Formats: sequence, C-alpha cells, structure tokens
Amino acid sequence: MAIFHMSFSNISAGKGRSAIASAAYRSGEKLFDDKEGRRYFYARSVIPESFILTPKNAPEWASDREKLWNEVEKNDRKSNSRYAKEFNVALPVELSESEQKELLTKYVQENFVDQGMVADVAIHRDHPDNPHAHVMLTNRPFNPDGSWGLKAKTQYIKDENGKQLLTKSGFPKQRKIWLVDWDKKEKINEWRKNWALSVNQFLAQKNIPDRISEKSFVDQGIQETPTQHEGINSQRKNRKAFNQQVRAQRNAQAKYHNLDEKIRNHEHFDALTDELSFSEKHTISHLSQQLKTYVDLEHLDDKQRMLFNWKNSLLIKHAV
Repeated sequence: MAIFHMSFSNISAGKGRSAIASAAYRSGEKLFDDKEGRRYFYARSVIPESFILTPKNAPEWASDREKLWNEVEKNDRKSNSRYAKEFNVALPVELSESEQKELLTKYVQENFVDQGMVADVAIHRDHPDNPHAHVMLTNRPFNPDGSWGLKAKTQYIKDENGKQLLTKSGFPKQRKIWLVDWDKKEKINEWRKNWALSVNQFLAQKNIPDRISEKSFVDQGIQETPTQHEGINSQRKNRKAFNQQVRAQRNAQAKYHNLDEKIRNHEHFDALTDELSFSEKHTISHLSQQLKTYVDLEHLDDKQRMLFNWKNSLLIKHAV
C-alpha cells in the first residue's frame, strides 16, 4: 500500500551538525572531514544505493561526495550556517527497486537539480516494507563559471529622490533580497505536491491502482486512521522484535478499520480465497461477518504479496 511521507529539515552548524558526517551516514561511505581532521564512517547492514545529481553549471568536483560537502563547510563558516537542506521520502513498495530509483531520480532532477541545487541521494532498503530515500541538497547555487553563488543580497532603502534612508541609530536602512526561494514554505508545499503527482503518474503508468496525496486525511475529507511511517528514528527505538510486532499490528488494525471503504465485488474475493489455507479462509470469513459485508481484495495487484503480508499479520496477531 503506497503511503505519503515526506519531511524536510536543515543540516546546520547552529545545531552542531556536520555536513560530512550526515553524508557519510546516509551514503554508507567513508568520508574525511578536512575541518575536523577525522574520518566518518557508519557501518550499515544493507549498503545504501547512493548517487549525486548536479546542475549544468556545477564544477566537476561537485560529483565527489567528500569534496562537495567539505567545500560547502569551507564556504559557509558562520556559527549558524545552514550547510544543506534534506528531505526524507517513502518510496512506493508496489514498485521494483529499479522503478523506485527511476521515479525518485526524475523527481529530484526536475524539482531541485534543474533549479540549481546539487542533490546527494541515498536510498535505504534496510527493511523491505520501508524503502525510503534521504536527499541532501545544497543551499547555495552556482554561478555560470562554477563558483559558489549568493543565496541573498542586501538592498539599501532610499526615498523617492534616491537619498539613502537612515535608521534611528543613524545606520543605512536595508533589506535582504533572497535570490532563491528554496526556504519558503510555499516552495516546500510545492515540492510535496509534486512528489504526490509524480508517484501517482508513475503508478498509473504501471496500472497500479493505489494513489497518494500530500494532503492530510482531514483535508481530503477521509475518515480513516492513518498508518505510521516507520522511519529511521522509529527503527532505532524499536529494534526489539516485540516492539516491531506491536507496531505492525497497529498498522494492521488501522487497515482493517478502513476495509468497509474497499468493498467492490464478491466474485473476485471468492476466486482469490480459493488459494488461501483453511485457517486463513476462516479468519477472513470471521472478519467479513464482523463487518457484515464482503472483504474486497480487488485493489491488491500482487496475489503473492497479499498472501505473504496476510500470513505475516496472522503470525503477529498470535505473537502479541
């Protein structure tokens, strides 16, 4: 079942974060931090699929992960410098790994790289039910000659006669003019909307009926219980098998709550249940009696995946 999860954050010096350490953790590579004189490496059980996308006017070294983020930190030396913008996004489990990469690459290229940002992409597949990507984005554009550009410029405020206006303290009045709109809330909302559109178009091309929306259930007018996205922070806190089972069952209960919205045809249900075991048939029959209607499985395009997930839910139910 495709879900929408997309969160943005900043990697900044003010929060004590390091662009090199962040890139090393997400990519799974060993990266040397020139400023700190140390190497960062975080071993991962499943090696991430990582790559870098660069705009046309970026220098060659921007494709080198270690060089890129060292240059970012050298250029932005203030104590509150924001080294990078990052987003974490869930990838549709209905797609193959190559299709997930194709979808993500096209989206990142069109929405960020074509706008002048370097994108450092890392796809994590530590858990088959939670494929997701971390994308680190440069906050500063490049000039046509490949040098770092400005994010903003200072504009001095003058009166109608062109005379410089002063503050009460006698300093020239001025305002900051942003040269990029990458930090605006409206832009982030646009990126979120574009991701939902990209996913839905891709799923439609593959004849997969699932759709996602960047809007909340309330905004969509849907009375459903949302399932939880199991991100990296959640994984860290819930590594024990029991906690994982509890979380999985909660998601299963949320899906059961929405079954009455998924009733379509009796004939397809009967044909599909012929492949289930006696125990599974009994469980579905019991659930149908509770809902006082047939349970529709029409929208599950992969029978094997459905059977696998259903068996897992039964195991979890018995274990908890």
